Amino acid sequence: MATEVELKLYCPPDDLSRVASHALISGAVETGSAGQLANTYFDTPDLSLYHARTAVRVRTTSEGQWQTVKCAGQSFAGLSARPEWETPFTGKFDFSAVDVASVRQLLQSRQAELVPVFATMFQRRTWRVAVSDSVTILVMMDQGNITSGEQSWPISEVELELAQGKPEDLLAFAIALAEDLPLIPLDISKAQRGYQLFQKQQPEPQKAAPSPLSGKMAASAAFDALASQSLLVWQANQIGILTGQNAEFIHQFRVALRRLSSLLKLWEPALPDSYVVRWSGQIKALLGMTDGIRDLEVMRTCILAPITGSGSPEIATGVRLVEQVLNNEMQAAMLKLHGLRHGSPLLCFAQDLRNLDRSGFPDNLSAFAEKQLSRLHHNTALRLTRTLRAPTPENAHRLRIGLKHLRYACEFLAPLFRRSAMEKYIGELATLQDTMGFYHDFHVALARLAQWEHQYAISGSVREAVLTRHGHHAQKALTKGLSLAETLIKRHRPWRDAHDAGNRH
Repeated sequence: MATEVELKLYCPPDDLSRVASHALISGAVETGSAGQLANTYFDTPDLSLYHARTAVRVRTTSEGQWQTVKCAGQSFAGLSARPEWETPFTGKFDFSAVDVASVRQLLQSRQAELVPVFATMFQRRTWRVAVSDSVTILVMMDQGNITSGEQSWPISEVELELAQGKPEDLLAFAIALAEDLPLIPLDISKAQRGYQLFQKQQPEPQKAAPSPLSGKMAASAAFDALASQSLLVWQANQIGILTGQNAEFIHQFRVALRRLSSLLKLWEPALPDSYVVRWSGQIKALLGMTDGIRDLEVMRTCILAPITGSGSPEIATGVRLVEQVLNNEMQAAMLKLHGLRHGSPLLCFAQDLRNLDRSGFPDNLSAFAEKQLSRLHHNTALRLTRTLRAPTPENAHRLRIGLKHLRYACEFLAPLFRRSAMEKYIGELATLQDTMGFYHDFHVALARLAQWEHQYAISGSVREAVLTRHGHHAQKALTKGLSLAETLIKRHRPWRDAHDAGNRH
């Protein structure tokens, strides 16, 4: 059995040719000539291997055929380590070389049922890069397609495989490449994509999974688990923005980064100052690349659509002008997404997390969690008091942000406390956020309309129509939200109850 340590990177098809001319690769030894690799993946009709996270592949090259068995391994920012067994293929499967008994028994018991489920066909170029006397990396550039029946998806990626050295060396090399090339770590293999294609599953925007924490975890391990989870969601949605058509990828990308920002705030007392400053700034810059897209879409569908076609000719003309400006602004906002083609922040975050100084983490995770949740609750209560005294759009927005940080923190730490009470509290926070959301969207749209009136000479009648149509509803949403917030914030805090490490329901 060999353990393959590799790092996969997505590269936009139009940029893949630039890889060969990069300074780190152009002087390296290219191993053999560019070759076509044809791979057929086999499984049983009920996909028993897929469900066991095992893949069987037959690869055909100019030098012959090879049978490969791969098992799922751990993957982090595209960097994976997984067991594999490769042997010559003579026209009949032979799994005797698989030295993990459970895997071998599964394969042998279902061998007669194996049928082709999908195929990959791609052109590969390979370089052997001697980074130093102790580090050698194979760089493979793949371009082609995954096919299943009449369906196909493109392959456009760079695969780095560790021939000599440590996994950290592979990550450092990827970062050096990604500084100049549009490369994004890819945690989904060709086989996983092939199974998606076979099952007619389109890539979906990724949401955060339930918190992986337990009461037995050390504080540093808890932070690592939460940060790694956030990184995977950030990464999946960033690739989805570039390769998919679903606008929800943008929203979930922003949610993933906001959750990561909240995580940094939650753990700030335990983290090095330089780490918090660096990544708070990086996250803000990344969010800036998607700023405006959601607000403009909400303005179009929730604010303008209800007044379109109603009112005076002056309002109708004004709405048409506003829609033209909105479309132009949306096009400009979408162009900013071009910056997401570069995945070096993802790789650098993974590297910084691996190298993080953990000397400041507390000994008692549960006590730390309770203290931080109480601090966030106190800060949110102060924002609520300010908003009740002066219910301005600015104060209401700060309150909503405070509620969001408190909600994300509760989601991160929920398994450390009484689960049912935490889940109920989280649900109430989410409802409160949604209730106050329209008030925020309404005032963002009003401010934008006021700006456009001066900038593009648009009639103020449109803004007046928006006020007439939505003003009462927005104010009602704020009043209801503040009432709910008072009730929720003044109630008992579920993290103050007895800890149960998630075992009580």
